[in-house]
Amino acid sequence: MTMQNNMKRQNIRCWKCKELFSLLIDISGEPTLTLTCPYCGTPLTINFAANPRKDIVVMRQADQGDSKVITVYDLPEILESTEPKVNQ
Repeated sequence: MTMQNNMKRQNIRCWKCKELFSLLIDISGEPTLTLTCPYCGTPLTINFAANPRKDIVVMRQADQGDSKVITVYDLPEILESTEPKVNQ
């Protein structure tokens, strides 16, 4: 099994308990993730849109089609999470 170039194992810090955990995420996908801390069970939000984007070239072997350029978020080593906003 091969990993796609737009997938990255990312370190995330829980806004509440401050524990670090890692998660395999699509760095070209939705700009906001809502998930639960595996340590304390608290809901948390991660906003990729606060980070710059960059273009990367996905190279393929000749028999697998043309190369392509995808735009991904250029993320820091540790993403800081925030408390999810509650819609009123």
